[in-house]
Amino acid sequence: MFGLSSPTSPTSPHPTPNTAVPWYSDLKKSYNRNFLYSDEPVFLSMSNIKRSGDISMHCIQFQSFVEEDERFLVFHIALNDTLMGDIKSDPNARLCWTMPKSKEYFKLRGKFYIASSPLQVTRFPPPKPSDSKLSAVEFWENERQKQWKSLPKNVRATYTWPSRGDYPRADNASFACQSLDSYSGDDGSKLKVVHDIAMDNYCLLVYKVTEMEYFDYNSFPPRRNVFTFSVKENKWSTQELNP
Repeated sequence: MFGLSSPTSPTSPHPTPNTAVPWYSDLKKSYNRNFLYSDEPVFLSMSNIKRSGDISMHCIQFQSFVEEDERFLVFHIALNDTLMGDIKSDPNARLCWTMPKSKEYFKLRGKFYIASSPLQVTRFPPPKPSDSKLSAVEFWENERQKQWKSLPKNVRATYTWPSRGDYPRADNASFACQSLDSYSGDDGSKLKVVHDIAMDNYCLLVYKVTEMEYFDYNSFPPRRNVFTFSVKENKWSTQELNP
């Protein structure tokens, strides 16, 4: 989470934009076929390793692609989310994305970063996208604010609620805020204060893909490809696998 004096984002080599990410077109087309006109949230299965050595498993809600650098996928997370501890214990994670209509699935390997309010500090600030002229801090804060404004009122309200998944369940008064407008400018109203608290709790969970396996079973035999990014060579490679 970015602080008033934010740490420098980690640097990494960037491939040339767009065409250098060979799996992006397949994933984006599949997403459009399955979810483009749907109002329902889109969830992916995620797993990583806890500090205890146990496997952590979660369903996380997809938010958007990042056009400036197609290796990144953006999800939601709250500062007080129980998932945050698992991300901090091991930001390296695997995702599985099943496309229900188009007979495809994608298995992803990569690393999570956290884009949070400038009032916060994080161990894992996201790196700068390859096409952006802004600093990493500026780019991801702009993206965080843009995504916050795009959320429905009822979803914004959930960032005032207690930690997801905690036990025992909080009393009903803790969930009294169930709709929250997006405010701008200086306004001392109570709702503005609640809004700012909620927005400070809102983070982007940024996932940088380093490997993608794509399985398409529309034909017979099915098609299976794996795409891997080499840091040493600064490029992607593609291999066909047995179906």
